[in-house]
Amino acid sequence: MVFPALTRSSRVAAIGVAAALLASTLVAVAAPASASGPVAAIAPATVVAPAHAGVADQLPLALGDAAVLVATPPADAPQGSADISGTIVFPAAPTTGRTFVVAYAADGDASTPVAAASVALDGTYVLRAPIGDLTLSVLSEGRAVLDTEPAAVALPAEGLTGQDVALQPSALISGAVTGPAGVSLAGNKVAVAVYPVNGSGETAVAANYVTDGGTYAVGGMPVGQYRVAFLSAAPGAVSEWWNDSPTFAKATTVQFDGSSVASGVSAVLAALRIIDSSTPTVAGTATVGQTLKVTPGAWTTGAVLSYQWYADGVAISKSTTSSLVLAAAVGGKRITVTVTGSKTGFAPKSLVSAATGAVLRLLAAPVPTVAGTATVGQTLTAKPGTWTAGTKLAYQWYVNGVAVSKATAASFKIPASAAVKTITVVVTGTKAGYATAAKRSTATAAVKGILAAPVPGIKGAALFGSRLTAAPGTWTSGTKLSYQWYANGKAIKGATSSSLALTAGLVRSRITVKVTGTKSGYISAAKVSAATGVVSYPAQAKPVSTWNCLAWAPIKGNASSMIYHVKSGAYYAKTKPEACFSSEAAAVKAGYRKSKR
Repeated sequence: MVFPALTRSSRVAAIGVAAALLASTLVAVAAPASASGPVAAIAPATVVAPAHAGVADQLPLALGDAAVLVATPPADAPQGSADISGTIVFPAAPTTGRTFVVAYAADGDASTPVAAASVALDGTYVLRAPIGDLTLSVLSEGRAVLDTEPAAVALPAEGLTGQDVALQPSALISGAVTGPAGVSLAGNKVAVAVYPVNGSGETAVAANYVTDGGTYAVGGMPVGQYRVAFLSAAPGAVSEWWNDSPTFAKATTVQFDGSSVASGVSAVLAALRIIDSSTPTVAGTATVGQTLKVTPGAWTTGAVLSYQWYADGVAISKSTTSSLVLAAAVGGKRITVTVTGSKTGFAPKSLVSAATGAVLRLLAAPVPTVAGTATVGQTLTAKPGTWTAGTKLAYQWYVNGVAVSKATAASFKIPASAAVKTITVVVTGTKAGYATAAKRSTATAAVKGILAAPVPGIKGAALFGSRLTAAPGTWTSGTKLSYQWYANGKAIKGATSSSLALTAGLVRSRITVKVTGTKSGYISAAKVSAATGVVSYPAQAKPVSTWNCLAWAPIKGNASSMIYHVKSGAYYAKTKPEACFSSEAAAVKAGYRKSKR
């Protein structure tokens, strides 16, 4: 028969002290103070009551009470006493220390045992207890076992046998604790308390005291992750978290699978408190001329911080503030900063930041210039100037500040789309160990566009009295056109419109026209037409009066007879012309025949 299990609430109600001893019950234990607060002192065990919140006191006191009863068994109770026997089965895990089976009166003082029995090495026990209702519990000292649930039993006069308990394995933390040089912990209270990682560091799951020999063992922890505190009331030795940590949050975690042992969780307590600290970080660009700044992180409240900057591990002279301007002398070196925190009552601590990359030097980087004529179709050339020897240069051309796709050579042929826009070039220099530099040229003047300027044509007949008209073709939109007419290559005075009337003075001349286009932002353009044929008189004209023809068409034609007359003919002066011809050939062509006289 085993002790029947009770619910957690029933077990707590059954006996306060036994409940407080259970590893799975969270009982408040004074944790080490944070680095900014006082360290909690633990009173001597002789004055700590069983109900004290320090679980480290409860187990030794309960074990002590049990040991007294075992050493000096009480007389039989007035109602009589009987034996309870059974076997305590330990798990296959390292076990040390004493184990007792303890009985408490179910209706009596829940903190005072009425009987106790030692558990033999083979696990057997015989407990002499008063007849009646009792509560039984198993208490282990420094064993890797989970304590049992308290169990209620009714002890008859004939006693009980077979009261067996199979203890479950637990985690066990052990180690050694020593004080600073010259400080002995013997005779002083130093507790070791174990806290769950997912807690706040204020409530422990198990605890025990360090022996005068400097060792300890804390068992009874279920599966989980824990952090360990060493709580010192010894003068000259301050509390701390394992492993040399100032706060619960920074303590090293101990991982258990539920039946393992963590040995060597030891501490050498310091005479001064551990200052809370953080590894500093460096912000900024590691380039000559730039400023680096250190972020020290969180330190103990009131800690005074000092700084020292280093280049490749060598202290930089007079660089003791929280920022550093990178001089040329540190080019190529890696920068670190050491932050030292100090405060009265605390051990000073120094932490070093991670190193920056090698500090980049600055390139000699002149402003480039642009050579060439800023006209569509022309080629511009970048003149980069003299950079640091060994610098690799790259180019990018821009039109009105917009990068031109694939325009990455040292020269640039200006496209038509760049007309009336400005052009710049950016030269970028790179070299190992140096900061990349980019310089932009001054913008060119607005690019002059090239007008679309076709060769004009001339419409109309090259005959006296006719009008010729210029056909300019299609020019760039918005172009303003002007005209100049020429006769045999000479400008005709006043002939500046888009058409030309052919006068007698232009007969026997060849006519051309020049069309000139202008537009803001564009280069003016002029185009000359091909020449007309020789300007001549028409073949036929109307008479200027009843008897007379024009001087240039003197041949008179008589339509009724279809005969034409020349000035030397006998009837010329007597003929009233109905048609006038410029030549006999024209008259013949018109169907007339020559007068015979």
